[in-house]
Amino acid sequence: MENSRENNSVFEKIKNEFANTFLRVKIDEPLSRYTTFCIGGPAKFYVEVNNELEIQTFLDIVRKYDIPVLVIGAGSNLLVSDKGFYGVVLRLKGDFTEIEFSTQDNDMVKVKAGAGTMLQFLIKRSADYGYTGFEPLIGIPGTVGGALVGNAGTPNGTISDFFESATVIDISGYVKTLKKDEVKFGYRTSNLEGKIVLWAEFLIKKSTKEEVIEKINKNLLERTKTQPLGTFNAGSIFKNPEGKFAGKLIEECGLKGFRIGGASVSEKHANFILNDGSATSADVQKIIEVVRDKVFEKFGIKLELEIKII
Repeated sequence: MENSRENNSVFEKIKNEFANTFLRVKIDEPLSRYTTFCIGGPAKFYVEVNNELEIQTFLDIVRKYDIPVLVIGAGSNLLVSDKGFYGVVLRLKGDFTEIEFSTQDNDMVKVKAGAGTMLQFLIKRSADYGYTGFEPLIGIPGTVGGALVGNAGTPNGTISDFFESATVIDISGYVKTLKKDEVKFGYRTSNLEGKIVLWAEFLIKKSTKEEVIEKINKNLLERTKTQPLGTFNAGSIFKNPEGKFAGKLIEECGLKGFRIGGASVSEKHANFILNDGSATSADVQKIIEVVRDKVFEKFGIKLELEIKII
């Protein structure tokens, strides 16, 4: 009871601190509104920042009270607990959603994109100018920052293929630009984890709008055929084990269509779990446990999560 009173007192102080800033703050905001799963309980505080001054102000407050921070982009690889997040959720908007193109002396184009930029918007803008490179990422939901942290991609390419540098900020408020050789990318991982990405630079090529759109349509058609686009999901649930496909392993366990509550394994691609609109985080987590157990029982393989459970 004492701890509860102390927590309420601290959060009241934090609330008052935020009220004295220009930050856009929401209290007890349902995170189901900000995840592609459309699942998740409330965040104690939800804060949007529009520029570097605002993020420094934000960090001053969270440092002062030592409260947990969760940075989200489009919420496309998250499964948030039904109880929500007992801390502060940060989302980058404003300046952090802008894109700049600068042509080089050769056929290359440098792209500077804010970390809060939607990945699909970046692809569309590049296509409008006839710049090629990002097409393999078509159909991947998420922001530039989130895509970099998780090295998002498809069998045709990843976002790290075009990466040049990233400007990041840590909890102390220190801003640093990391060059290509300072960022280590792996399969759906990077050493940007734990940092707040503000901007990123990429190097792509000049082409024609017609050629770029043709590539986009081809890649999008492949995704449409194999993935349950247009549904409430968080993308691939599990990473592919080396030399194998998680979806195939799950399918061979006879789990396509397997359902618990409002959540089910996709009939189209077994590495996707769908929310029919009524699923809870607990429903999804139970399916994850069943899938892992069945795959290990049949193949002796421990599936590793690609999504993050908050």
